[in-house]
Amino acid sequence: MNILKVNNKDGSIAIYFEELNYWEEYDLILSLLEKENQCKVISNQGAIYAKYSVLKIGNIEFALKHDDMLGNYLYTTNPSDVPVLERLAKNVINSIKAKLKKSNQ
Repeated sequence: MNILKVNNKDGSIAIYFEELNYWEEYDLILSLLEKENQCKVISNQGAIYAKYSVLKIGNIEFALKHDDMLGNYLYTTNPSDVPVLERLAKNVINSIKAKLKKSNQ
């Protein structure tokens, strides 16, 4: 499990959760952002093939998105938010790895 940062042509930035691509994993990521990283959910939206939550940590607003073609990713239009979002994404990955390791013992 890793993260992948993509700079989009429109100036937005997406941080993908590699190997955490599924619909069900979106809820796990959202839960870890809330419970272990003190992110606050501002709104949730859903459709047939997509989910979208707006979150806030400190004064930074960002989105967690799921798209059936793209997987799960954090999204921002503000490049200065990227270091915080990368840290959050790494925290989520590390938490999942720790939980998997613990369950395999």
